[in-house]
Formats: sequence, C-alpha cells, structure tokens
Amino acid sequence: MPEYLSPGVYVEEVSSGIKPIEGVGTSTGAFVGKAERGPVKKSVLATNWTQFRNTFGGFIDNAYLAYAVFQFFNEGGTKCYVVRAAKGTADKPLKKAEKLVNDSLTVRASSEGAWANVVKETGAKVSGITVKIADETPAPGASARADYFKLSVLYQEKGKKEEEVESFDNVTLDETKPEHVAKRIAAKFIEVVDTGNTRPPNDSYDLDGGADGAALAPPDWAGASGFIYEFDAVDDINIVAIPDAAGDPQVTRDAYTYCQNRKDCFFVADSLKQQGPQDVLKFRKDNGFNSSFGALYWPWIKVSDPLTGGTKLVPPSGAVVGTYSHTDVVRGVHKAPAGIEEGYLNSAADVEWFTTKGEHDTLNPIGVNVIRSFPGSGIVIWGARTLSADPEWRYINVRRLLLFIEESIDEGTQWVVFEPNSPILWGKVKRNITAFLTRVWRDGALFGATADEAFFVKVDAENNPSEVIDAGQLIIEVGVAPVKPAEFVIIRISQKALGKAA
Repeated sequence: MPEYLSPGVYVEEVSSGIKPIEGVGTSTGAFVGKAERGPVKKSVLATNWTQFRNTFGGFIDNAYLAYAVFQFFNEGGTKCYVVRAAKGTADKPLKKAEKLVNDSLTVRASSEGAWANVVKETGAKVSGITVKIADETPAPGASARADYFKLSVLYQEKGKKEEEVESFDNVTLDETKPEHVAKRIAAKFIEVVDTGNTRPPNDSYDLDGGADGAALAPPDWAGASGFIYEFDAVDDINIVAIPDAAGDPQVTRDAYTYCQNRKDCFFVADSLKQQGPQDVLKFRKDNGFNSSFGALYWPWIKVSDPLTGGTKLVPPSGAVVGTYSHTDVVRGVHKAPAGIEEGYLNSAADVEWFTTKGEHDTLNPIGVNVIRSFPGSGIVIWGARTLSADPEWRYINVRRLLLFIEESIDEGTQWVVFEPNSPILWGKVKRNITAFLTRVWRDGALFGATADEAFFVKVDAENNPSEVIDAGQLIIEVGVAPVKPAEFVIIRISQKALGKAA
C-alpha cells in the first residue's frame, strides 16, 4: 500500500482480475521428408507453396514431401513447418556441390545434395548450378577495376530452362574492402570461401561433387534423436505428417508417441502403397497401434504430377493435414475433418482402391479412416477415428478439441503462478476460465442447451483444502462435454395409415 501523508486526491490503478484466455492456434502443419535442397535437420516456416519451393526445391522422384506440402496448401492449409531429412555415412556422404576457382575462390552450393551438380546430356547442360565470372559493371564514366568482378549464379532445374537466379556485381577478394566477396554474398543458392588473393578469371564454372547421402532408417525419422525432434523448438505445430515414411509401423508409433509426449499436436499416419482392404486390416491389427494422438488413412490417392504431366500415387497425409487445417479455420477444431464438404479433397484425381461399403464396414470399427470416391461428390475423407482403443478418445475432433482447450487454459493462466492462493484468486481464475469455455460452447464445440450443461469449473475450498494450499498448489477442476460427430445417421421411416394423425 502506498503511503498517504498529506491531504489530497490519489488515483490508483487496480487490476480487475479479468485476464481473457485466448484460444491457441490449431491449424499449423508440420512435415518431415526428403527434399531436393534446403537446410538439413532444421525446421523452416512456409506460409505458401512458393516459399516452400524457393527453400526446398520442387517435385523429385522417389520422394513425397513436395507433393504433400503442395496438397496441404491446395486443400486450404494455412502455414506449416518443414524439416528436410537427410544423413551421410562413411561410404555414402552427404555433401555440398562445389568448385574451386583458380585456387582463390571456392564456390559451394548453399545446401547439401546432388541437386547443384551440373549434369549434361549430349554435351548440353540439363540441370545444376553454373557460376559465371565476368568483369564488373563500372560506375558511370569510370573503367572496370582489374581486381573487381561480377559473379552470377545460373541454375537449371531438370526439365526447365536455365535461369540467372542471383548476381553479385562489384565484388573483390581484397579483405580490406567492404566489397569483399564473402561479405557481399549471402545467397540462397551458393556460399563462397575466399582461399586466395588472385582475382578469378572470366569464365563459367560448373559445380560438382554434391551427394544426397545414405538411405534413412526408421529410427532416423521419429526415433530418440530423429528429425521430428527439430520441432521441439517450435511451439506452434499442431498436425504432423511424415509422408516419406508412409506405412512404416515403427515410424508411426514413434511419431504418435512424440505427439503424445508433447500434448499439443496430432500425427496423421499413412498406410502402405498398394494395400487392399485385407492388407490394411492386417497391417492395423498386427501392429497394435493404440493412441488418441494419431489417425491412420487409407488408401493412397492419385494427384497431378508436374514431373510427368500425368498422375502419381502419393500418400494421403498431405491432403489430409490440409483438410484438418482448413476445417479448423472455417468450422473450428471441434468439427470432424471428414464428410462431403469438409472432407472433400480438391487435390485428388482418384483413389488407389475403390472401396465398397462392405469393405468399409470392416475397416471403420478398427480406426482405419477410408478415403472414398462417391459419384457426384468426388474424393472424400469418410472416417474420423483415432488409433485409440479407448472409446472415450475414439474421435479425432474430440481429441484435438481437448488439446485446444488444455493448451489455451494452460497458456492463459500462467499469470496465476506466485499469486496469493486465496478465495480472491479462486474467483478470478474461475471467472476467466468460465468466460473462455462459454465462448467455446457458443461456437458449437460443447454439447448442451446451456453453459451449465456444457461444462463446469470448480476451484474452491473443497478441492483446495489447507494441506493443498500449504503444499503451494492450486487445484482447478474443469469438465467439458465435447460434441461428437454424427457418424451413423439412422432415419426411421414407417407407413402412415390414411386419415390418422401421426
């Protein structure tokens, strides 16, 4: 309390105790996979397909990451984090392509892999990076300086024309000058190392020696030190997929366990390619998946392939994660990401397997979410179940709604720590949580005609007796009634006798 020593009017600011709880985001995707280029084992944010392509390159053979991210954005996904997975071994190193220019300058690709190696067919360049050294462009009225030069980067993707992607003029190898080449070049495609003082001669230099490394084993993806752990520093991720490890049981278990330990994200698992209904049924039962933090989707889908101009079979997780994200934004996390509208896949041209109702009847009860083709409705997600054996956590939207509520309340009540643990504090906490859950109920996420039916918040002397207070604890009990999807719509029709009221 401030001291009042003389007569007067004193104005004080007093906290009202109203600290609104904001709902956390739920629509951010997270992908781990093989990319053409880009930083290895580092999470990078992409808010659109162009950003992903500029960082990680385009579509490549025998890898599904680019296809998955493209489908994510095509289905209405908002933003995602991407980790490029690659590793080297003694016999199969992971290396950057490079070129030593005149013993004075080493030009190196900005990231590891064979993507920057110049490949020629019948003497003509078809892909890779070429660095061109030329005379500098002098200032108006001046002559070109002998020790200055211009460095241009020419990149060609396979199947496309060569482009000048970067250019650095008026650079030198003189370390005393501000135009020193290593100070000036901070490029997306190359990095340089000054190895001498002699200006490189004018010419074109092809990069070579880049290597993609070794094949990845299941533990590399989501094991104890796997690539998925690069998301540890990212609090914002919500929906995780590893399309390049589709159908691997160990990766699926490791990934949903990672999400379960984090308690703030959900794993979308893919089945194997070329699995029929009985195959995926056996795959599901034999592997004993049991977690509410993951869901399995089958079959693979066909999408347009820019590499061939035809179609390509790809794991469905990219499109599914995009559907989750779009549904969260348009309808809310409480809406099951499935159905004729929210479950419609814009990016799918066809499905690998046309599923009958009888086949679907065997898969849905064990938590295999089937992607089906319906005449007049297109390709749709027709399942919304987790991999959990616990009926309480059967539905994806229920699990994800509870994650949303838990994390929102967790972040919105951090101010409570170290506050005086008294009935005054209890009232403030109850008021703030009640206001938040009322908004959630009004959005249609909780079941009940009134707020009292939809949820309760209990923080009083009964659950906070003296021994709890003495232990420095504040116990807050929250109960919610989440809405569940109308998975089975039963319409009972009977004949009405003529002239009789119903």
